Amino acid sequence: MSHSLLLQGSRTQLINQLVYFDEQKKDFLDQYFPNSAKERSKIELLLSVYSATLEKILGEFNEESLNSTVLIGSRMKISYLEDGFTDSYTIVFPHQAEPNSNKISFLSPIGLQLLMAKINETYQLKISSGEIDVKLEEIMYNNCGYL
Repeated sequence: MSHSLLLQGSRTQLINQLVYFDEQKKDFLDQYFPNSAKERSKIELLLSVYSATLEKILGEFNEESLNSTVLIGSRMKISYLEDGFTDSYTIVFPHQAEPNSNKISFLSPIGLQLLMAKINETYQLKISSGEIDVKLEEIMYNNCGYL
């Protein structure tokens, strides 16, 4: 498949996400946060910021902008600063999560903290055992953001 077709497919996926969150946000929130007003409000705000981020990326659409920010459908490589160990994760919709394959939901604790993260930035992630410093080494949007 040609590079331009892959890029066009990525653009289509992002547009589909934008339309989905515009038209189906209430249903999505009802499904995942039916009884938690506080958490629901937090995710609703996150989705608004995410949609604005998608609009910005689509407005200047190119490979560099596509791979500069973690999106739903992005594979990212992170480096743990304490020991230099690296790991890769793909951020996906909740129904696509496969933790054994390093596909994590954007609603997971790590997914929420890294969604919209920027390449070459350092982040302090809150994990069950405390906090850990990581650097976002690489982002590659790989068309896993389908609905």
